[in-house]
Amino acid sequence: MNRLRRSGEWSVVLFVVALLAFNPPVLSIFSVPELVFGIPILYLYIFIAWGGAIALLAMNVSGLIDDDEALSPRVQGQLPERLPEDLEEAPPGGTGAEREER
Repeated sequence: MNRLRRSGEWSVVLFVVALLAFNPPVLSIFSVPELVFGIPILYLYIFIAWGGAIALLAMNVSGLIDDDEALSPRVQGQLPERLPEDLEEAPPGGTGAEREER
């Protein structure tokens, strides 16, 4: 459960960091009239930051999914046999309550 809690905490941290990364004050830092490989620096920053946020989120979510599957209960051994009275069908138009009264 500790790992599950840690993944949840990382989700919150990732959200806050992404929120700060796309705020106008941070974006204004990269809003300069220079080009890198013919691409404006602001567009390059947005593309890389967005891709990084998606990659980090994918790694964190896969950790959450693996933890959930590890915590799911597993039934071991044989299943109990059903009794013949459990297999009886309810009479047409009858309800389960009427069946129990008999």
